[in-house]
Amino acid sequence: MGLTKSYSIIGFIITLLLSFIIASNIESYRHPESVNFLRESLLESLEIQKENSNNPILEDTFNKFIIDLENNLVENKYKKLSLIRIIGCIVALFGGIFLRQKKKLGLHLFLGGNLFVLMASFYFSGFGLSGWVINFSYLIFAILSMIYFIRKRAYLI
Repeated sequence: MGLTKSYSIIGFIITLLLSFIIASNIESYRHPESVNFLRESLLESLEIQKENSNNPILEDTFNKFIIDLENNLVENKYKKLSLIRIIGCIVALFGGIFLRQKKKLGLHLFLGGNLFVLMASFYFSGFGLSGWVINFSYLIFAILSMIYFIRKRAYLI
């Protein structure tokens, strides 16, 4: 009764977004070599920024970023990260489906799946530049959607 039509629309959008994330991670799992393009692009950009800065302190920072990217944005870690995201997002997707049916179990599954993905993602990719590059968009999505559903939990049965 207390839930509005916006709850249904947001629940539907969350379901679509999680489905898209699962599909893109399945593709990333099947083709982990796509991370090489991302790594090379970021490395090239950092090298250009390093050359343009005349500050020795910044050069050291850029060198640390470059080492972090070279160590963490590799195919093996990216494949493991994709598998972890697939599993966590499937759990969150089931939670989203139950949330659309206004069940409290859905909130627990949704929160658990999202937290699992975030913790495992940062575990595999670290808290350096590479970790934040890979996880930033998912982190924003998870935070916003979890805040919304936590605020609406009083209406769940």
